Amino acid sequence: MKIYKIPEATVMRLSIYSRYLYQLKTEGVETISSGDIALGVGVSSAQVRKDLAYFGEFGT
Repeated sequence: MKIYKIPEATVMRLSIYSRYLYQLKTEGVETISSGDIALGVGVSSAQVRKDLAYFGEFGT
C-alpha cells in the first residue's frame, strides 16, 4: 500500500466539503456530483475529484 502525504490545502478543503455535504444531507439530498460540490464550495470539479482521490475511488 502506498502512503501519500496529503497537502495541507487539501486537508483544509475537506472540512469545507464535509460541512457542505452535511448541509445537503439535512436538506434530503442523497446523491451529488463533483460539479455540484464544486459549485457549492467555490472550487473546480477537477479539484474536488483530485482531493477525494487521496482517499480512494468514489462514484461510477
